[in-house]
Amino acid sequence: FPAVAARMQEVYGLRLPRSLAIFAAFWRSLDPLEARGAERLGRSPGGIMIWFEDGGLDRRTRDGLDPRLECRFRCDPPELVTVMWGDSDGLHYGLWYDDPADPPTYVAHNYARDSAETWPDREPTPLGVLAAQARARIDEPDDEAPPLSVYAVREALEWFADADAEALAADPPAQRWLDAPRIPTLGTFGPALPEGAGTIRVGDSYARIKAWREQPARVEKWIASARRECAEGKPAAALTFGLDLHWLDADGRREEALELLVMAYEALGRHAHAETAKVHHAHRDLASVGVFLRADEAEG
Repeated sequence: FPAVAARMQEVYGLRLPRSLAIFAAFWRSLDPLEARGAERLGRSPGGIMIWFEDGGLDRRTRDGLDPRLECRFRCDPPELVTVMWGDSDGLHYGLWYDDPADPPTYVAHNYARDSAETWPDREPTPLGVLAAQARARIDEPDDEAPPLSVYAVREALEWFADADAEALAADPPAQRWLDAPRIPTLGTFGPALPEGAGTIRVGDSYARIKAWREQPARVEKWIASARRECAEGKPAAALTFGLDLHWLDADGRREEALELLVMAYEALGRHAHAETAKVHHAHRDLASVGVFLRADEAEG
């Protein structure tokens, strides 16, 4: 865990929660029957979990791409760091970091090839999210009864539950961000904001999406106002509008999206998110979100 945590800090500037070590240990522990159960649930490790694999810290990226681009879909917000794959529509789960100085506040998920919206999960750890899915598959089966393999993986998840709870207690989400106000953005439930960060006058997301698409004169005023307020120490509007535009991903607004995001994150002291936004902006059009070379693959 210490080596992966150090790599996470080096690459992302973020704190890796100990619950990720438990999550990695769970995947390594699976026997063939349990592994088939995890497959039936449609979940597999992804993103930064590659660093927990044998030789994972030595894996290189293709064309020298930044590791932060691994499993980072075009509408993913900077707050999200992928740790698990789903089985349809680009579903991926990640750690949600409101503030890089703190452990992640939530686990969140995003269907990248559907709505591309990011929403929080109820369970506070990736293992907990997977365990909840296993229980639901057994307690609320579809047309066919769940196979023995699903029961087996549920038992494996339960075996790790106490260790997961201890890890969460060691790196709990910051209460200040659990309690903090959020302004939902287009595509996300909204980053937590500290007291005094300001607000926005157009809170209705449907009104905002209509304006971004159809009312250029109006939104130019919004952007100008957000710049002024951010310079005055109130970055809420810049952050909200920046994430709106990041999610909409209109070619003509990409530069403004980046400008607003970077100024907002810097004003909030969330420098790691600003750097992730810059890297993502420079590579939004990659053909694949898989940037790490396979262990047996040589570059070129």
